[in-house]
Amino acid sequence: MYNLLTTKYVKYSYSEWLNELKQNDKCRLKIDFSEEPVLNLSERKLIFPSITAFQRGEHSDGIHLLHEAEKFAERYQEPDYLEVMKYFIREENFHSSYLARYMHFYREPLKKEIELDRIFREIRKSMGIFSEISVLVTAEIIALTYYTALGNVGEKLNSPALSAICQQMLHDELRHIILQSYTLGHLRHDKKVALFRKFLMENTTIAVWAAYGNVIQEGGFSYFAFRDENFGYLEQSLHLVQK
Repeated sequence: MYNLLTTKYVKYSYSEWLNELKQNDKCRLKIDFSEEPVLNLSERKLIFPSITAFQRGEHSDGIHLLHEAEKFAERYQEPDYLEVMKYFIREENFHSSYLARYMHFYREPLKKEIELDRIFREIRKSMGIFSEISVLVTAEIIALTYYTALGNVGEKLNSPALSAICQQMLHDELRHIILQSYTLGHLRHDKKVALFRKFLMENTTIAVWAAYGNVIQEGGFSYFAFRDENFGYLEQSLHLVQK
């Protein structure tokens, strides 16, 4: 588990986040497929259901989120926040494109809708900026654990492209958790909010494991290790919110 609390990002203001995201935007991942293995049917069935789902989940037009971000920027007098979120959405869409390129290389079709993703998008829109960011940071915590597991699977499959993609995802998602926690710190954060976030994490963990537990387990996590990792990051996020 990464220690989020000791990184330089925990002290960032939105102006610093904007500069960070702009700099990262100049350093996009170049994926080398020249040494990719031929995957057999069982290997494809292991990795591509979850990759397909996460590829869809990473993609967003961000219309509702940007609308809420604009209101947040005005309410809390944070003029850089809207631009920060534009770069955040751009970064998430690059994540989606990395996974799409991996799927395209192996001739795996993209999906326009994943039921679990559809449900979470509806929850995100239910309570303004609070639900948007709470669901986002939950998804990013799950992603941090998932990409750790998927990267381990990539090494077992001798897939340098998948390993490289997962490393990029881990680099970016770690920062995203800290960014979203900083935003939640502007909002209400009492015991009811903490309980809501724990409830959300519990149910998301169960749903993701039920759908993709086979690849997560292959990547080195039992269900309880997966849950503990997710809740460990959640506790760090809650600590950041209260700072």
